[in-house]
Amino acid sequence: MPWDVSTRWNSTYDMLKFALDYRVALDVITRERDMKLCKYELKDMEWHIAGQLRDILEVSSYLKLFQVYSLMTIS
Repeated sequence: MPWDVSTRWNSTYDMLKFALDYRVALDVITRERDMKLCKYELKDMEWHIAGQLRDILEVSSYLKLFQVYSLMTIS
């Protein structure tokens, strides 16, 4: 699973995209009492918010790529 790194502008998007893609597996793992990960289990509303944030960050990542490409073609 990708980590959220403060020095990488798109790492939060990568982490959320991965988590949402593997939601079922993450839910199974966090429900397993023996693994003691229950405190990390997300509720449906939290998954919904994660999806909204991922969608916002996805647009931002496209804008950032466009800015980088524009700067490359100008110089």
